[in-house]
Amino acid sequence: MEKGKAKLRITGMHCAACATRIERVVKRQEGVLDVNVNLALERATVTYIPGAVDLEELIDRVEKLGYGAHLDQPTKDSAGDRRRQWEMFVFSLILSLPFLWMMAHMAGFPYIPRAFLNPRVQWVLATEIQFVAGWAFYVGAWKSLRSGSANMDVLVALGTSAAYGYSVWMILRGSGHLYFETGALIITLVRLGKILEAHAKTRTADALAELVSLQVKLAHLWTPQGERDVPVQQLQVGDVVVVRPGEQIPADGRVVAGESDVDESMMTGEMLPVVKRAGDLVYGATLNQQGTLRIQVQRVGADSALGRIIGLIEEAQASKAPVQRLADAICNVFVPAVIAISAGTFGVWFFVGGGTTSALPTALMNAVAVLLIACPCPFGLATPTAVMVGTGRAAQMGIFFKGGEALEQLHRVQVMLLDKTGTLTRGRPAVTDVRVIRPGPFRSRNDLIRLAASAEGPSEHPLGRILAEEAAGLGPLPEPESFVSSSGGGIRAVVEGRAVVIGSGRFLAECGVKGVVPPEKDLWESEGKTVIQVGVDGRLAGLIAVSDVLLEESRRAVKALQEMGMELVMVTGDNRHTAEAVARQVGIRHVLAELSPEDKVRVIRKYLKKGRKVAMVGDGINDAPALAAADVGIAVGTGADVALDAADVALIGTGLEGVVRAVRLSRATLRNIRQSLFWALGYNIIGIPAAAAGWLSPLIAGASMAFSSVVVVLGALRLKRVRI
Repeated sequence: MEKGKAKLRITGMHCAACATRIERVVKRQEGVLDVNVNLALERATVTYIPGAVDLEELIDRVEKLGYGAHLDQPTKDSAGDRRRQWEMFVFSLILSLPFLWMMAHMAGFPYIPRAFLNPRVQWVLATEIQFVAGWAFYVGAWKSLRSGSANMDVLVALGTSAAYGYSVWMILRGSGHLYFETGALIITLVRLGKILEAHAKTRTADALAELVSLQVKLAHLWTPQGERDVPVQQLQVGDVVVVRPGEQIPADGRVVAGESDVDESMMTGEMLPVVKRAGDLVYGATLNQQGTLRIQVQRVGADSALGRIIGLIEEAQASKAPVQRLADAICNVFVPAVIAISAGTFGVWFFVGGGTTSALPTALMNAVAVLLIACPCPFGLATPTAVMVGTGRAAQMGIFFKGGEALEQLHRVQVMLLDKTGTLTRGRPAVTDVRVIRPGPFRSRNDLIRLAASAEGPSEHPLGRILAEEAAGLGPLPEPESFVSSSGGGIRAVVEGRAVVIGSGRFLAECGVKGVVPPEKDLWESEGKTVIQVGVDGRLAGLIAVSDVLLEESRRAVKALQEMGMELVMVTGDNRHTAEAVARQVGIRHVLAELSPEDKVRVIRKYLKKGRKVAMVGDGINDAPALAAADVGIAVGTGADVALDAADVALIGTGLEGVVRAVRLSRATLRNIRQSLFWALGYNIIGIPAAAAGWLSPLIAGASMAFSSVVVVLGALRLKRVRI
């Protein structure tokens, strides 16, 4: 069944109960398959059946709940919303200053204007704060109750209204102590807490903002009539753009003219610039350094490598980790339970005090303290903020989690299967060893390589390309005067008057080449290397070993993963001899070789049946079935070739050490989530009974509630400093 996906920006959410209520209402709409509301990102991701859902009607439902909703675009006036939040806070703070002065006077401050002590002056100031600065809480509470649930606004509105209403009643009676300062200062503190929380949450999305900022705004569109600047959004596949030195490439494409060095470090992690000529692929947002390039556009916007990476991070940050289910379950019953406890607290204190008017202030203040100390927000913020910071930190290191579930699952992995080619090795054969035989026609390694590369020049065999790469930088190679290739054997050529024979020992013997083969041949072959022999003028001149080069980081990464308790298994399609040689070099004890892609899937299923958590690390192409079958699939590659659809985690521009960092980050993130949930649970378990027992004033309770969410968000930001 075909599925559609829509992203909504949601404004006006105050706590986890808001997110839960939106999810519940949207899920009830026919045709909606799933909905995930992320409080920290203020975003809803809706999966639906195309044609069965009217997105405008869906947005209308959200707005009827009292929230703002926009389709596929940021909030239109987010800067204006922040400005209004600050204006309301400053307004509330200024009017609250007389109450602060009064509290200082009660604590022994020597002087206070007598007007501040006037009950009717207090009434006027408190009314402005309660129904202007605090009006948003009434609106939020009404919309919440109208939709059949209760959120944090209900608690704030009930608590401050109780303090305000009791004080008004006492003024009208002409007696008693007033509690106007309680409601006024609580509203001020809650508004300050929300501003600090919003500021902290914006810091959690820094990595995504940095990637978005890399996107180019304008492109030089080339036409037969000349160049003209156009917004990048207007580029289409097939357009040709001009990129001058020092400019960023606007879109993915292929060079059609020009030559230049391009800095691709933001995409691949490779610090050295890459030479780009006609026919080469280039990626959007990479930096052209020297020459002018003409590029034919192949992928734009969300389809480009950078666009796919940004989409991957957005999807991960908007998703929920499974641990969030516990928090959601708590939030569903939290506010009604708190209201019930508050009502019970009032009843107990009122009747313990004899049920008289004199018992009313104590009962009321303790009930208000219960309402104000309780805060469901930390439950709703603990997981999404940690996931946002964790995935953002990972993105800065070239590690891209597809969702919160992948982030959580990775820390539970017990068995990790590693492909050999492209994961432990470069995936590109190269010359690893050279042995020049003495006495012979050559004394230098470079002389032998240069001659062999020249002889192999006309050959179509991959060995010719490998030798040519090794000879790069040794000067121009002479053209062979004659060349004969023997299928399955080797080649014969004449270079600078010398008869050169390259191939296996048997081929050289057939060609009459004589000489004693040195012991290095057997040693190199035991290490899984391919050894070719070079004969010159009828004598064995040397040996050249070729192999897929082991990545420098592989040994370190394997050791680190083993120290973390991972069982490592190499799974590869290569022959057993070569696989075991590589495994010995990196320290892997379990090797499964000569496997087809289907065989790798069967190996994974065998471990899964034993109840083991399995991760598969591969190059993301032929390993795609195995990546999809594992609990966590980790694809290694570049932004262009990594199998993002099959893998749960993509490593772009980083190798096996990226796997180590991903595991460490997963463990650190889940540890952070558990700590935040423990804090949220402990805070409410201790705070609510303490308030009910009369040990906390409403003012202290309100301040604690206002800053409890800030503590959780700041706790998540610690992940930015965790050593990975």
